[in-house]
Amino acid sequence: MVNVNIFDSETGSFWKGPDMDPKKIKTEVFMLPCAASIEKEGSITNSGRWMQWRYKAVDSPGVAMPDGEIISELYYRIKGLYEKEGGPLKEAITEMTWDYGPKGPTGKIRHLDTHYIAKEINGYFLKDTTVKGKLFKKGTLVPSFAYLQDDGSTSSGNWLYCNSYTEKGNMAARRGGKDSSGIGLYSEWAWCWPVNRRIIYNGASVDPGTGKPWDEKHPVIFWNGSKWVGDVPDGVAAPGSGRPPFIMKPNGVGAIFGPGRADGPFPEHYEPLECPVEKNIMSPQLVNPTIKRWDKDGTGTNVDARASCNPKYPIICSTYRVSEHWQTGLMTRWCPWLAEMQPDMFVEMGTELAKNKGIKNGEIVTVKSVRGQVDAVAIVTERWKPFNIDGNTVHEVGIPWHYGWITTKMREYVHGDKKPEVFTFGDSANIVTPFIGDANTMIPESKAFMVNVERKEV
Repeated sequence: MVNVNIFDSETGSFWKGPDMDPKKIKTEVFMLPCAASIEKEGSITNSGRWMQWRYKAVDSPGVAMPDGEIISELYYRIKGLYEKEGGPLKEAITEMTWDYGPKGPTGKIRHLDTHYIAKEINGYFLKDTTVKGKLFKKGTLVPSFAYLQDDGSTSSGNWLYCNSYTEKGNMAARRGGKDSSGIGLYSEWAWCWPVNRRIIYNGASVDPGTGKPWDEKHPVIFWNGSKWVGDVPDGVAAPGSGRPPFIMKPNGVGAIFGPGRADGPFPEHYEPLECPVEKNIMSPQLVNPTIKRWDKDGTGTNVDARASCNPKYPIICSTYRVSEHWQTGLMTRWCPWLAEMQPDMFVEMGTELAKNKGIKNGEIVTVKSVRGQVDAVAIVTERWKPFNIDGNTVHEVGIPWHYGWITTKMREYVHGDKKPEVFTFGDSANIVTPFIGDANTMIPESKAFMVNVERKEV
């Protein structure tokens, strides 16, 4: 296993984790230190589809290098082995195009240039080609996906990003602060896939017969008598054309249900596989019958056990994040100021549950599921209220997912002339969460499962 990361992690160092015997583990692990985001140049795309270019601020420490450089070096070494020793389908590697930077006398690129990669993703004309009455010379960047051809005369790494890097330059690097729309589109800041369209299906925002915006005070697009003005129009021809706006849908209109789903065309409410009720009061079906289960028979482990309506596990548990840490904590558990603010695993619970259990704020407790258990600091708060489900009181607790054994008693930080120990420590929430995926995307069902909470015996 090759672990390319900025810090060590539980995944990469699983072989030296709790209860692990490295002598019995056959997997060989390589840790390759790579650059953090501010130590390399390239783009990011956010959930709003904005592709924004980021520049390198500082060099990577030590021997760390950008992951693109690591992949490039691996490519050349693997290619060399194939050329020397051969192998099945060796041409897939030896004849691969790898033109991502200026090359030296040996044909190897001197330095990986992310601009070359961005241009290839956008796409080139591979030969002189006339499209829509316009001649494009070989090597010209394709201006938008509407010019991509299926005859081998053009290439594109991803048609959605065609128009992101054109002969006009790197669109993702634009920093125009003007907002002509008046509604926050900022069309000259960075770039948005596809073709810099800020709002998908914006044709639905106008009367299809007149082109008049439904919201005249905040128009996304409008017809000025001869053309569309505003955002890049999507799903619209001239007013009165009869063309429906949802052009990527088979019937051209929006839908309140999703055909093609594994569990039927309409979103039904199901209870989680682990739940405190025996009957779904909103449906005759208790749990989704098409969920993805990774059950392993005969493994001798408890990871596939389930506990529904089990009196040993009467409390609902959910996982969540805190603002001081990021995802698994891989990047943030190393930071002393963040470790001070959120040092270890905790379980948040309501005052009524804490009173029933005799648990005081700050005490160490154990959160148990049928799969395992984690120790946590009790955080008693008014935020968490019990549920009334079909006349029954059911309590809920919450645990963050940011912790793991890799940072237990392993980091020492220097604060001025003092050297206090500031640690982050705690068990991983995954020890107690179930391994279940939803029927369509296999997103894990780690937001609702059953546990019990007990004071830890000292």
